[in-house]
Amino acid sequence: MFPKNTFRLPREKSSVGILTFSFLLAVFSSLNFKWSSFLLALISYLLFLLTLDFLFENSAKPWNINYMVTLLLDALPIFIAIALNGTIVLLGILPSLICTSVYLIFAVRRKGRSVQALVLGSSILAGLYYYFTSILSYLSLTKALIGFLLFSYNAAEVLYVESRLTFRNMDPKYPFLIFLTSFLAFIYLPLYFVLPLIEPSLRFFVNIFKNRKFSKYEEINALGIKEFIMYSLFFIFLCLITVIYELKII
Repeated sequence: MFPKNTFRLPREKSSVGILTFSFLLAVFSSLNFKWSSFLLALISYLLFLLTLDFLFENSAKPWNINYMVTLLLDALPIFIAIALNGTIVLLGILPSLICTSVYLIFAVRRKGRSVQALVLGSSILAGLYYYFTSILSYLSLTKALIGFLLFSYNAAEVLYVESRLTFRNMDPKYPFLIFLTSFLAFIYLPLYFVLPLIEPSLRFFVNIFKNRKFSKYEEINALGIKEFIMYSLFFIFLCLITVIYELKII
């Protein structure tokens, strides 16, 4: 039923990272989870992880029978979660579902490697935080805003990397402007959540004035590795702050 290359680890380390970060942040913001809920979320995470490359590589023809069957397989834990937890899971999966729908429009039009499609593709994975959280516990306003911090940083990070590439006509102001929207979360979030945002804000701001471009493979690869490290540090810091909030240490 499934082609032999359907289930495999993604080639892009960034895809593995974003999906894994979304899952782990949901775990750290839901420390009172039930183990049955954790198991369901873990199965769903592993299915997404192992089918990710197949789904993205074949997204130009989503009507293909193998593609639709793989989507249904990925959706099975979602259906189970809806049956167990109700409409909250529908709200949780909605951000990724919207991003997926728009991404498929780009893919069908053979624009799956455009800047917009790359932002949408990574946003699908970042948005899964809401879905995993809706399985593990509940979607409070605080948890929704924590996810928004990850969501906005993810979009800004993709645009930041694209703004550094010679062959992309990307205005370096966009990553900074996109990331500024994350500060809207502090209308409600405790102010100490701003700490993980300091370094990215400065980096995106400086990039407006010192936007060094890269064109060689070695330079682009080094940039990708560096930004993955920065993404990881942002995630670790955000998780630490989230755990402090969950445990009510401060």
